[in-house]
Order: sequence, then C-alpha cells, then structure tokens
Amino acid sequence: MDIELSEDIAPEYLEDVWNILTNSEFLRLSQYVHHHWTNRFMHSLNVSYLSWLIAGKLGCDARAAARAGLLHDFCPYDFKAVTPTGESQAYYHPKAAAKNSEALFGISDREREAILSHMFPLGPLPRNREAWIITLADKICATMEGCHIAIALARRGRVTVVPA
Repeated sequence: MDIELSEDIAPEYLEDVWNILTNSEFLRLSQYVHHHWTNRFMHSLNVSYLSWLIAGKLGCDARAAARAGLLHDFCPYDFKAVTPTGESQAYYHPKAAAKNSEALFGISDREREAILSHMFPLGPLPRNREAWIITLADKICATMEGCHIAIALARRGRVTVVPA
C-alpha cells in the first residue's frame, strides 16, 4: 500500500509524521472500518491533523500531538473481535495502541500518555495538554464521522491509500 497526498497539506505536519504515515503496518489500518463509514487510517489521520493544528495554536508540543493522534488507534485488527484480556475494546485498544506504537516508533512519554488516555472518561484522566487535545480531537472526529461529515484531511480526497 501507498498513499497519495494533495499539495495543500502543511509540509511541517508531514515532516512530523512521515515515518509513521508511510509505514506499511500503519497503512494496514485503512483495511478496518471505523465509525461506520470511514476507516481507522483516515480517522487517525484526521485526529492527528486536527490535534497538530490545535496544539500549534495553543503553544503545545504540536509534533507530539500529531504523532499521538496518528497512533491513538494503532491496532491493526478488527475491533469487533474479542480482546485477549476479555476487556471491552474501549478499555483494551488504548493499551494495545501504546504497545504497538512503542514497538514500532519509539514514542515519548507524552505521546504514550495521550494514547493511553484518549478514551477519557472511559479510561484514565489525561495528564498533559497534548493528551487533552487528542481526547478532544478524537471526540470531534468521531462525532463528525458518525454524522457522515468529512473534515480535515478526509475532505476532497486530500489523502488516498492506494494498493501497491
């Protein structure tokens, strides 16, 4: 798989996430339906881009927000499947995403915290500003996806995953 990107995506954003965005394991997320009509790759990309924008406006660590937003659902498996621990996906997948992210991308403590707490209030309380931003961006994107409204990078075919 490969990705096609429109030229209007901020190069600074792409620089922060390029190694994740072009990773073949990460691109597999495009194979999993997420929030009824989108896929997990596009959802994660939207959360990432929105988080990057918000963090930049608020003077937070935009790179950490972008990376954590991209990796918050980094679980290349069907969320309808039973988890190995028997937990609900709402509680299990943040831990799985953090573990997968650490193994492949060597995330920072700030990024790990944001990934682990993005399901708040169903999970732990976010403990840094970037974690709160990821939590907010995830809720915004999920709501828009549930309403079939394309936002951020899902609009006008700005990003497309194509078979290799």
